[in-house]
Amino acid sequence: MVKVDLLLINPPFHQRSGSGSIFPLGLGYIISSIENSGYSWDVIDCSKRISSYYEEDLENLKNFLNEEMGKYLPELIGIGPCITTQIKALKVIADCCKEHFDKERIFAGGPLASIDGQEWFFFDYLELDQIIKGDGESAVLHGLQYVKQGRKLSDCTEITIRNRIFFNEINDINKIPFPHRLYLKENIFSVRRSVSDKSIISASMITSRGCLYNCYYCVSGNMKYKKFRKRTNENIVEELISLKEMGVSDIVFYDDCFFYNKYNVNKDVEAYCSLLIDSNINMTWQMEIRPDILAQLNNDSIVLLSKSGCRQINIGIEKTNSVSQQFLGKNIEINDIRKGIDQIKGLSTIKVAGTFILGGGNETESDIKSMIKNSKNMNLDYAHYNPLFIYPGTRIYETVFHNEREWVDHILRDKFPWGEIIYENEHISGEELLDLVDYAYTYFYAGTDYENSAMVQDRFNLRRKGE
Repeated sequence: MVKVDLLLINPPFHQRSGSGSIFPLGLGYIISSIENSGYSWDVIDCSKRISSYYEEDLENLKNFLNEEMGKYLPELIGIGPCITTQIKALKVIADCCKEHFDKERIFAGGPLASIDGQEWFFFDYLELDQIIKGDGESAVLHGLQYVKQGRKLSDCTEITIRNRIFFNEINDINKIPFPHRLYLKENIFSVRRSVSDKSIISASMITSRGCLYNCYYCVSGNMKYKKFRKRTNENIVEELISLKEMGVSDIVFYDDCFFYNKYNVNKDVEAYCSLLIDSNINMTWQMEIRPDILAQLNNDSIVLLSKSGCRQINIGIEKTNSVSQQFLGKNIEINDIRKGIDQIKGLSTIKVAGTFILGGGNETESDIKSMIKNSKNMNLDYAHYNPLFIYPGTRIYETVFHNEREWVDHILRDKFPWGEIIYENEHISGEELLDLVDYAYTYFYAGTDYENSAMVQDRFNLRRKGE
């Protein structure tokens, strides 16, 4: 039996065809925080253990967990990061944890735990007694210290229990230790890019927390507590240097919007890129940016981005007409986006990728195919197409479901293999929307090197059993 202070259970995750597979940064941050205080840890990684949430796979997950958990004597057990699609697997994990360990030492955390009104899922459905909402680094450390002192985990005020809700928010995120880089060389960020150059070692980074925006389909900007916090350029570069020393040559920034202030974006680009260039790091990187902010970039900013190593910009275009945009809580001028993309392509070798959401409101098949055609004409290097997924805690959820618990019943009844809730209307069913996603990928990538790739053939691997 292995004695360990903190045992983390990383739940199974739906890997989409052609996409990456990485160890969660959130767990890496928690590991660093407790390791820096002298505590031991280990992870039972279930992320690639099963290929669906069907019963036979869940049974395999249960057998795996029972075997692995029998090897440990942990002081504290953490489940997460928990997300809505994982509910069937989370039930298996929670039950196994309660069978092997003291229930008073088990907690869960992650995005689902942080959604206001979803505490019931953990207390009633999973029958757990403790969750951590918001930033987990301090809460996990202090909870572990309570347990090691012989006190109850539930006595720690940073822990949420049934009659006490507490949202953890670290104001100065520059002070958080850089995340532990578990499985660094095993992480895959893009099947497409990994195949083209196997020598590239990439790493992911987050430079901000919280969200300034309120898109109707996204949980991030609709949380009750969502204070936006950004790390300093100096702190970001310090982590880049540490990663370079580990052999990393490429960075994928997962911030929803790396440069977030459209009124000051060109000054922000100049400050960050100049520091990056002066530091002589010589790493390539890609970022996410809102299309309305991309449209504000001037020529000097684009040249600086390219010179500092930016190789790709990902923009969440989502819709190409104003009515569909408004349904998602967006208001972006498509012609401005086109001009911004053309400007980048004319001044640099930076690749531009756009994401689009299919479905929503009263969209018909004709509406969606028109949007797909428009996306082909935007001078993008890559395009990603997502069905509109519904998540509790969003405004769109409130238009479809009647209470904060109904989504669980929907997933339990549904036969999709990975627990996604696909938006449906009177014109288009979930299955038809998936067909349109396949059509979109085939249409956009026709005649390219990627037209026969797994990403194009079946991006989401979401077909119901028996189809």
